[in-house]
Amino acid sequence: MNLRQLEVFQAVMQTGNMSAAARLICVTPSAVSKTIGHTELQLGYKLFVRSKGTLAPTPEARVLFEESALIHRKLDELRRIAVNLRQSEGGQVRLAALPSISHEFLPLVLETYLARYPRVNLEVRTLHQDQMVEALVTRRVDFALGFYAHPHPLVTNTALVSGTPYLAVRSDIWARALRARRQNPMLFLNRMPLVRLVGEDPMCQSINALASQLEHTSTASLQVHTSRLALELVKRGMGWTVVDFLTARNLDKSSITAVPLPDSAPISLQMYVAASTPPSQDALRMVGMLPDLLQQMMAQSPAPSRE
Repeated sequence: MNLRQLEVFQAVMQTGNMSAAARLICVTPSAVSKTIGHTELQLGYKLFVRSKGTLAPTPEARVLFEESALIHRKLDELRRIAVNLRQSEGGQVRLAALPSISHEFLPLVLETYLARYPRVNLEVRTLHQDQMVEALVTRRVDFALGFYAHPHPLVTNTALVSGTPYLAVRSDIWARALRARRQNPMLFLNRMPLVRLVGEDPMCQSINALASQLEHTSTASLQVHTSRLALELVKRGMGWTVVDFLTARNLDKSSITAVPLPDSAPISLQMYVAASTPPSQDALRMVGMLPDLLQQMMAQSPAPSRE
């Protein structure tokens, strides 16, 4: 089977009739019929049984469909890559980041970059860790930012900066903790709900490690998908959580206290690129700006712990 025959065969298998398959791949029904007939002649066996205007795949067709599905997906991926490689006239940068990085750090990056290169088109995607590989290998993004090294073999990691994780708790609760347990106020939080993260967010390991260290005993369970929602719950006094060093520097200091956790493993901010395709020149210019911008942000003090 050549690629054209494969495309027609997949379309018929997916839609169940010639007319719908023709609409799916933008050809005429007669072209679909001729291609299927020619394919069956080449193979020496039937692919479909025609009965009362419907097409029923033969057992041989079902086997071919399962085996050719991966090839068909790779062809779709190749088409997406070909389209995504097209550059706009003024240049283009496409990047992705975890939600916490998108909210806390990217506004500064985008503002600074556009001030220098106002004609470049910028496209930002907020993705979770498990979504980044496909975006990188299909060139939907030039590079991505996340915490911790990405384990996927198709991704190259570059460490940009490391920082201490922070406990985030409502300020009045932390003040009570200091009064109640001056020597170790974190034990005061032991029976308070811990707002954990679910899914692929790499901050999960930092939160779970601290809970284990404190032997957290609260029976209340609060699990959310983003650090931003976790902080909203903290602000309402519903519990405490752990945030990265960038988020800690952008907390509402009037209501939330950030407590550094120097005994916890540091968090590394990483840049991810596809191992097989380097970023564009426009993207590399943005990447070159990141160290100075990170240094600028790291110079800001987190919400004080008032110890």
